[in-house]
Amino acid sequence: MNWDDVDDILFDGTEEEIDAVKCPECGGDLKFSYFPKTRSREILCLGCGAIVRAHGTHYEPNFSLFARNRLNREAIA
Repeated sequence: MNWDDVDDILFDGTEEEIDAVKCPECGGDLKFSYFPKTRSREILCLGCGAIVRAHGTHYEPNFSLFARNRLNREAIA
C-alpha cells in the first residue's frame, strides 16, 4: 500500500475500510482532517509523524462524511 491507495480509501472506501487503513510507511494509525471551506485535507500518521496535505479536492471524502455521521449518532445517544 502507498499514499495513493490511502487516498483512494479515504475518498471512496467503506467505513470499515477507512477504520482499517494504516500508514504505508510505518503501519501506524492515521488521523484525517478535511477543511470544506478550502476543500483541502490532511493525513497525519500518529506513529512516524508523516504528513500528507492536499488542496482543491473535487468532492468531500467519505472519511469526513462518516466522521460527521458518528458525531451525530453520539449526540443522539
